[in-house]
Amino acid sequence: MQPTNRAEADRLLAIAATLLEQKDLSTARDFALLAQETDPLLEGSDQIMAITDVLMSIDKNINNDKNINNHHYAILNIEIHRTHDPEYIKQQYRRLAILLHPDKNKFAFSGDAFKLVSDAWAVLSNPGLKTAYDEELFEFLKVLEGYCLRCQHCERAFQVVVIPMEALPPMVPGQDAYCCSWPYFPIGFAGSVSDRMSKETSSPLPEKTGPVCRKRGRPAKNPVS
Repeated sequence: MQPTNRAEADRLLAIAATLLEQKDLSTARDFALLAQETDPLLEGSDQIMAITDVLMSIDKNINNDKNINNHHYAILNIEIHRTHDPEYIKQQYRRLAILLHPDKNKFAFSGDAFKLVSDAWAVLSNPGLKTAYDEELFEFLKVLEGYCLRCQHCERAFQVVVIPMEALPPMVPGQDAYCCSWPYFPIGFAGSVSDRMSKETSSPLPEKTGPVCRKRGRPAKNPVS
């Protein structure tokens, strides 16, 4: 590692720390990431990013009131399809607890982030509390059933339907995507595939053979008509 790289990494990290103190979380994270990329062995960049990730997860849930009840999982950076994986939840907690503990993390707001992580773990590690929380969470999300929302990735409209956890298609290994065959499509988008394609083209539907990958979308903040 060149000395100039370490000096530049230290400079970037100092900027990130200052921005964090000013509560500019997003920019602080960007500079911490630049510092880490400049010198992967630099200490502190991962601590700042852990703080910003936890605090920003709360901001995102507050700004999107339809998902505010999901904050315990969001704090630990756990996707909905991993909520029934206790070992993974434990790993996420331990990783963040080590990075955020105020005895070792001296950056601004480490204590606040650590408390949020600890509170989330207190609920998700207790079977009784977790069951009650999950029931409340999924009941809350169920109010979206029937809404027509827009995917934030592809911007296509889709209609919300209830899919049992055991009926979800498999995840693509190493990717944030589901592996779906054609029969899954009608439950993912408003209107049936056959209706849409009959209007757009006179060509027959493709045969239902072979899986295809669909990116998992997130609901838009407001329902669209």
